Amino acid sequence: MRCIFCLESDRPARSVEHIIPESLGNTEHVLPRGVVCDLCNNYLARKVEKPLLDSIHFMNLRGRNVVPNKRGMVPPQYGFCPGAGTPVGIQFSSTEGLSIGAWDEADDEPFVKYILGSSKGCVLVPLEARIDERVLARFLGKIGYEILAQRLIAANLDVDALSEQPELALLRRFVRQGDVPDRWPVHRRRIYREGDSFQDDGQSYEVLHEYTLLCTDQIEIYAIVCLFGEEFVINLGGPSIEGYERWIANNQGRSPLY
Repeated sequence: MRCIFCLESDRPARSVEHIIPESLGNTEHVLPRGVVCDLCNNYLARKVEKPLLDSIHFMNLRGRNVVPNKRGMVPPQYGFCPGAGTPVGIQFSSTEGLSIGAWDEADDEPFVKYILGSSKGCVLVPLEARIDERVLARFLGKIGYEILAQRLIAANLDVDALSEQPELALLRRFVRQGDVPDRWPVHRRRIYREGDSFQDDGQSYEVLHEYTLLCTDQIEIYAIVCLFGEEFVINLGGPSIEGYERWIANNQGRSPLY
């Protein structure tokens, strides 16, 4: 079959594509081999997913929730030590517990000097940090496009249908190249608290991620992606979010996930 991103059919496609990155705890939601070629798979991991996962917001989010990357390492949380005047990294290890050190090697000496000369101090760790809007939109566009492919496969339909829809051409280009349009807005809101526990048949569990699609009465298709309780929404047909805002207003603020 043709790769759903580059539309080429002669490229190696030996790897599965994770709809939500493994580094956000996803091991189940994948596209089968052949849907995304290896070249696009690697490109999406490096140029679309990595910039978001390496942002302070998502590094700290993964660090707080002890979510390891593909190599089994929990990323450090970024913080600041006012007394030393240096950025610091807070690292969790299942064997060594919690450790704090200078974020940059060049700051090791002043940070250690401050620690040795102080009886107490504090470290400030942001719970939220700015996310580049374009990075976030490309990331969500990639997820939404792959959810469409997953739905087609589940319905025993041909994923080539994605490439035949002119309404999706702009999204595919935006995810692959990120050049046009200038802005692709994303709707964000928190629908439950990070770390909340849910009950099912007497068992308690935490939801790291979940997603669905919404088709409005204006025949717009939105991808709804929830990560650690924060809902992100992108219009797969074009750079507009007004239809989703109308849907929220008409549905008492509910999330399509619930």
